[in-house]
Amino acid sequence: MTPPNEQVDPESSGIPAEAEAQSANAGTLDDGNQAPLANPPSMDFWQAVYSRRSIRRFKPDPVPRELINQVLHAGIWAPSSCNYQMWDLVVVDDPKINLDLAQVSSQLGNAPVNIVVAYGRGFSEENYANVQSAAALIENMSLAAGVLGLGSFWITQVGDGRLLGAKVGLPPDRWVVAVLALGYPKSVPKKGPKRRPLKQVAHYNHYAGKPIPSSADPTDWDPELLTIYQRARVLNGLRHNKPRAWEVRALDQAVETLLPAIEGRLEADQWLDVLPCTGILTDRLGRKNGRVEWSVLERSEEVASWCARRVKPPAEQYILNSPGQDLAPPEEHFDTLTCFFRMEGLRGAERRDLMAQMFRCLKPGGRLLVGFVSKSSYHNWTEGLRSRGQGPGGVEYVLSPDPNIGPFEALAPAEVKAMALAVGFVPAGQLGLQATPPAEEMEFRTRNFGPRVGRLLRGVGSVLRLLEYLPGFTRSRGRFQYRLYTRPKS
Repeated sequence: MTPPNEQVDPESSGIPAEAEAQSANAGTLDDGNQAPLANPPSMDFWQAVYSRRSIRRFKPDPVPRELINQVLHAGIWAPSSCNYQMWDLVVVDDPKINLDLAQVSSQLGNAPVNIVVAYGRGFSEENYANVQSAAALIENMSLAAGVLGLGSFWITQVGDGRLLGAKVGLPPDRWVVAVLALGYPKSVPKKGPKRRPLKQVAHYNHYAGKPIPSSADPTDWDPELLTIYQRARVLNGLRHNKPRAWEVRALDQAVETLLPAIEGRLEADQWLDVLPCTGILTDRLGRKNGRVEWSVLERSEEVASWCARRVKPPAEQYILNSPGQDLAPPEEHFDTLTCFFRMEGLRGAERRDLMAQMFRCLKPGGRLLVGFVSKSSYHNWTEGLRSRGQGPGGVEYVLSPDPNIGPFEALAPAEVKAMALAVGFVPAGQLGLQATPPAEEMEFRTRNFGPRVGRLLRGVGSVLRLLEYLPGFTRSRGRFQYRLYTRPKS
């Protein structure tokens, strides 16, 4: 927080000398140097950097405005493009107003203070210098909050930015960049999420890496990059994008409907969950089938270990395309295999190879339950809306279940069937679910849309749900498609 070329006494608070002097004299003209607190708590720089955490749960306790002002003051000492400092900060600490803001974006309803960060439209737009300026300010505020014993959460999903700005009185020429939630944390994680190794992201003089694709198209991802990305996502804790209630209901219905079709029971002696990645669904299946001996097949040992620990006792671990026999799954060993929403992230040849490997792993008479998102459903339409700016952008927000962990492409049911028949599987059952978006999904997907657009889309969804009464419509057009296959006994 010390300006360039200024000397600071090692024993001081770190506030520029003239700022300390002016804060002691409230009558002095404020030229931006005047710090709200004369002697704020100090912290070693490296401790401040490495101990900062994103806080998602706050105490309801109000935050004194002198602390808020100190956070803001740290923010305005950030660098800005051409030193224009065209930022405006609207602090909302009125609970009633925060409740109103939460109607624009649900993420604004978690903290007692929301700092709306805006930047002047038309200033420093080249190469997003305006965004860079605001981001530097927010980072300064985040670090300052941690030093002051507060928690913060950097919110980019602010919903309709113009509506949010209007609610706090910002004029139309102020652009809402983000919101920083602020308050006393209910708890602070002792450890931060694991980071990508420095050797993967740092380069000297010339780029020498292999970039993670910014495309959701599986053809742009080779297996090595997908493994690296999924490992980073899983080991970072997956605090968001967990399966939603409508997705979990579909999974439960598929397992209860299709797996008993062979033997009339859910239990299997040996059960292999294929590419569970996050392990969320493995965990759910394990809780409902306690007597099963579980195994997982994953891309890397780290992710396999993560998934294996989600069931009790921990599952046996196998690695996909492992060069060594010790880590490869045994052939003709498993009674049941499940593979949910993972083939959509693979290239065509890799899908076929995975189907063949699953056939080899099953005992004769064993069963495979595959779940996938159908290309013949409404999925691509809603994904098109999202990709054109009517929802969160980025590869990580592609509309796929459990949560998205890389590329995703809805599959044609005929393609899945052809792959299964080609390796020798015999169809034993199918189920199509959710031919139109459930009401709770529509509510969730449109929660950060403008009120008018949100109401329109929810109304359209209500009308479309009448289609599910047509005979066979859900079976053929359901977004979630499940197929049961068996390996012949001879």
